[in-house]
Amino acid sequence: TMTVKTDSIVLQSLYSARIEGRQDVEIYPQVSGTLQRLCVQEGDRVKKGQTLFIIDQVPYQAALNTAEANLKAAEAAEATADLTFKSTKRLFDQKVVYDLQKAQNSLLSAKASVAQMKAQVVNARNNLSYTVVKSPADGVVGQLPYRQGALVSSSIPQPLTTVSDNSELYVYFSVNEDDLLNMTRQYGSLEEAAKKMPAVKLILN
Repeated sequence: TMTVKTDSIVLQSLYSARIEGRQDVEIYPQVSGTLQRLCVQEGDRVKKGQTLFIIDQVPYQAALNTAEANLKAAEAAEATADLTFKSTKRLFDQKVVYDLQKAQNSLLSAKASVAQMKAQVVNARNNLSYTVVKSPADGVVGQLPYRQGALVSSSIPQPLTTVSDNSELYVYFSVNEDDLLNMTRQYGSLEEAAKKMPAVKLILN
């Protein structure tokens, strides 16, 4: 025989869970080209702004040089058109010539061409900067599916890598329906049950 008595005990419930970092950022290139250099390895811890990859810069540097040359030519044409307009205006004021509109239109066209060339320079400079792929956040480098020499673009099926910010880790688990109903009955509502959730312990494999 044995004598039994009432006592208070703590019952433990086990739930499967998944662990995720603060954020996982997939890194895709913004321009197309051959992957020239991998500046990191899988598992490296990187800082925001650190260079991860370098894409072939030759065609983008050439495009920038061409755009800058076109801008200089457009600025020279604008300066010529401006001189022509000013000379024509002086003659127009002296009633020597009567067609000022043509010179004015040429000047406006030259100004528009300069603005267009400036936009092309900005675009070319941006494209060149995109050949240096940098980390958008602090974190850990994931898998590197592409190696040096691979042709990459913004439409590649897999990202160049994933930078995982694991400075904070979140554990997600789902409580089964029976436990949920029991807690709701005990505390009156889900909100109160959440506030009075008992201590949780993480057990790893």
